[in-house]
Amino acid sequence: MTYKTIKFEVIEAGIGLLTLDREKRLNAINLDMLDDLYKLFRSLDERMDVRVVIITGAGRGFCSGADLKGGRITDEEGLKAFTSASVHLEVIQKKYSGIIKEMRRISQPIIAAVRGPAAGGGMSMALAADIIIASPTAEFTPSFINIGLSGGELGTTYFLPRLVGTARASEILMTGRTVGAEEADRIGILSRLVPENDLLSSALETARRMVEKTPLGLRLTKETIRQNLDAPSLENAIEIENRNQSILCTAPEFFEAVTRFNKNPE
Repeated sequence: MTYKTIKFEVIEAGIGLLTLDREKRLNAINLDMLDDLYKLFRSLDERMDVRVVIITGAGRGFCSGADLKGGRITDEEGLKAFTSASVHLEVIQKKYSGIIKEMRRISQPIIAAVRGPAAGGGMSMALAADIIIASPTAEFTPSFINIGLSGGELGTTYFLPRLVGTARASEILMTGRTVGAEEADRIGILSRLVPENDLLSSALETARRMVEKTPLGLRLTKETIRQNLDAPSLENAIEIENRNQSILCTAPEFFEAVTRFNKNPE
């Protein structure tokens, strides 16, 4: 499968590397990139050989957000989408936000490996990942409110308060300020802060540990975390967990894992 604006390769057994590849534009998201991402995420439904996805950006940045300079979004046809709220909602807004839903929908856990700017939609994509590993150069900027939009965009008001609390999230989203790597680590945005030269190797290390687990166990863990973020009660959350454990307890991999553990309990 070929892409215009991204690269995707299976770099090790079970591990796919997605690189946002518009380096000269700091990997800004244009409509071509959206098309590529939809194509990739939907193809992953049928890829049992890919069990974990690492997403990163080419060059010095992760992703600078929506591309507002040139291309399909600002040509004569594209500008028509900004003449009506209803047209914009269908042609632009839902297309951008749909990528966030695709990231959460696919069964493969996603690790975001972030260096440099993750602004606007780039920050949203990082927040939508299951794990965020960043280098000291990483910067997270919810730039939407800085260009006259609402700070609530592409899932920011869903993910950020859950990571850092409502008060911190409100201050960040309402000011549009940049959160540096050290602060992001301290307040809970990051899973891990690592040295610049260790960014990809650290993401790989985490991915390798994940692919050691059973395929169904890994998929159901992502699904359960996603569903239980909105569980109405502890009882509902435990019922989902109960279902999954009973399914997995009947799988051959469970008995194999128990046998290995009993032989090497340390």
